[in-house]
Amino acid sequence: MNTPERNQIKAIALYQILGGILGIALTVWVMFSGEMVVDQTALRIGLFAGGLYIFSILCGRMLFRNPRRGLVLSIINQLLQVVYFSFGAYGFQYVAGLRIGVGVDMVEGWIFKFRLALSSFHFSFGTDLGQKFIGINLIALFLIFWIERLMEKVKQ
Repeated sequence: MNTPERNQIKAIALYQILGGILGIALTVWVMFSGEMVVDQTALRIGLFAGGLYIFSILCGRMLFRNPRRGLVLSIINQLLQVVYFSFGAYGFQYVAGLRIGVGVDMVEGWIFKFRLALSSFHFSFGTDLGQKFIGINLIALFLIFWIERLMEKVKQ
């Protein structure tokens, strides 16, 4: 593996590690800032979010130890971040790092939206929030293509 590929792998690793650390910090801050009641459901969702952020950190660490395996895990991590949505009682959004999203809000017609986020998480199942939107995280999509290109070079 050449030096440019190593440097690119290191950049992706650091991005995932920092995104995971930031996500954990923000999750803990939101849960314990005193603005929300931390009941059993909130704790479960917080642990789920924390697990995803830890997965992001582990993906970054694996890139340093075993680049081939780390790239495969990193693809999985980014795939989880590509699409975000909320339709009635069901919603999912996971960002470990940066999200530049484009999507459609369908509450009052079809409104195209551009959204920015920094390490965020949303999960709803059975709770109607009155939202209807779907979006694509362009950063995660870009990283998937970049990682796939690196996977081809690492195989050689």
